[in-house]
Amino acid sequence: MELLEYLQLLGVYMIEKEIKSLRDEINKHNYNYYTLDNPTISDYEYDTLFSRLKELEAMYPEMITPDSPTQRVGGISSSFEEHKHKYRLYSLDNTYNEEELKKWYERVQKEFSEPVQLVCELKIDGLAIALTYKDGYFTTGVTRGDGVIGENITQNLKTIKSIPLKLFKNTDIEVRGEIYMPKSSFEKLNEENKEKGEKLFANPRNAAAGSLRQLDSSITAKRDLSMFTYTAIVEQGDFLPKTHWDSIQYIKELGFKTNPNIRLVDDINGAIQFCKDWETKRFELDYATDGVVIKVNRLDYQNELGFTSRAPKWATAFKFPPEEMTTKLLDIELGVGKTGAVTPVAVLEPVNLAGSIVSRASLHNFDEIKRLDIRIGDTVLIKKAAEIIPKVIKVIDSEEHETLPVYEPPKKCPECEGLLITREGEVNLFCDNPNCSSIVKSRLEYWVSKEAMDIDFIGPSVISQLYDLGLVTKPVDLYKLHYEDFFKLENVKEKSATNMFNSIQNSKNQTFSRFVTALSIRHVGKETAELLINEFPTIEALKQASLEQLSSIEGIGDKIAQSIYEFFHDENNLILLDEFEKLGFSFENNALNKTEELLGKTFVLTGTLTSMTRDEAGDKIKIRGGKTSSSVSKNTSYVIAGANPGSKLDKAEKLGVIILNEDEFLKLIGE
Repeated sequence: MELLEYLQLLGVYMIEKEIKSLRDEINKHNYNYYTLDNPTISDYEYDTLFSRLKELEAMYPEMITPDSPTQRVGGISSSFEEHKHKYRLYSLDNTYNEEELKKWYERVQKEFSEPVQLVCELKIDGLAIALTYKDGYFTTGVTRGDGVIGENITQNLKTIKSIPLKLFKNTDIEVRGEIYMPKSSFEKLNEENKEKGEKLFANPRNAAAGSLRQLDSSITAKRDLSMFTYTAIVEQGDFLPKTHWDSIQYIKELGFKTNPNIRLVDDINGAIQFCKDWETKRFELDYATDGVVIKVNRLDYQNELGFTSRAPKWATAFKFPPEEMTTKLLDIELGVGKTGAVTPVAVLEPVNLAGSIVSRASLHNFDEIKRLDIRIGDTVLIKKAAEIIPKVIKVIDSEEHETLPVYEPPKKCPECEGLLITREGEVNLFCDNPNCSSIVKSRLEYWVSKEAMDIDFIGPSVISQLYDLGLVTKPVDLYKLHYEDFFKLENVKEKSATNMFNSIQNSKNQTFSRFVTALSIRHVGKETAELLINEFPTIEALKQASLEQLSSIEGIGDKIAQSIYEFFHDENNLILLDEFEKLGFSFENNALNKTEELLGKTFVLTGTLTSMTRDEAGDKIKIRGGKTSSSVSKNTSYVIAGANPGSKLDKAEKLGVIILNEDEFLKLIGE
């Protein structure tokens, strides 16, 4: 090798070595500053290091790596792609007082023979995300979305300096965290926007959400966002945590920022004390927190407890008491729902309540207005129920109150002007006109909703237009629409028309229980519909069911039974059901058509499945005639074991129950 070539190679080697040294040093300072809140150099010294790294990478772009600090400055994206989570992100059930917390703990404790340790963490008021790392490198960041499918916002998340681009260990891991904007940064952002005449954000959470959804990630980079990581899913590696507490310590060691306000307690009394400690102390923090998340510590216990359809049984969120504010009641508006119930809504002078601007609040019903003697023009006290729905609590005594006219409930429907009626045992007033446009639209909106027939692309705006054009007046009319009809709607092009038409037609294949739910039978929701079809698995059986038979179903009282009986003996409803049948609807419990392999069998699910959630697996079992159970016994037919199964697997082996892995389960159900 000639001297010149040797010197060139040596020069490249030295440059590469300097770049690596700079990158490691800057990443270390980022960790100290954004994760540990303990900066060890001045801003000037940091900027000097960063500028030198940018200069070298510009000269040698082939040396840029994914974990370089310079890669946190993003570009512009045209949209965010949908991304299916490998593991579902569940919601949490809420508790609001000590009694509810103790009841939750009793349900947990009865499953085990020893006291169950708990981990208490502050509930950050931010946006949940899932981060994936391969070989220690950050590869994908996805919003929670609906828990199953979120949006890929990886480029924006790379701009957040508390999210490590490279972990301290080369491991594969998925972590969940909460993106938030510090209160101080939120106030600064709003001050800057105010000076520019731009939009002001209602609260730090909205500001964080708006920042994360910028198509230009360089804007996200300018917003001071951070993240607390609160859990990890570890499938393999040098360390497999056995407790939630251990997993928190592990992700700290990997370089993630975790909330320091976390406590391991021996029982629910320790958790209650933690909640009391933070009820007022939380206001001293520079980030918003609206409660405490309490989790079972042992991961095998978590697996054994499992999930409901929407939330883990091994965790709950204790919500702090809501804030209260006074404001002026400007008006009382009236709304009409799918049952004809007329609901009063308070129109308020806008006020900042629990971090958001509130201008409307619930008044419940007219009896409540009378009880509180609420009058238009009053100064009223409002609070947020469950931190979501504002409601009027009371009138603030004032001399002005006595001068205001007493509020008189309406006598006519605000929509159709038909006379309002009362119903025995009901506190509401009702519009008794089945053709009232508000009732018709509300029923149509409920029909297409996720709880009922779950018809995509058809929302309230589309329903309103279809109704106003005279194309749809009852649910069955949706299935009589032609493809060309959708072009009569505002701003509808070929793709949208196709999506709407196909989505409606495909809903003919929905389950019988969803169909019964969608019928808007008074007092009958999703759970009651399930109870009904289990006892009366065809539409004919429901039509012939006596009032006594309906009342005898566990979970259905006399009032609900009467409502069901009247619905299936109403001539107009029977005509409607005949129309549905002529359109190709199948009115029978799906379980009637399923295979002998599952019919009547009892399944227990444990561990994590990769192709579906345990709830989805349970649904597939039920519609094929099987049953699911939360515990293993001698009556269990099969145990379906996913990754990291709990003690249920051990019990199944002892009892000799058939154990299927995920592939064997998919084969059994024909998928």
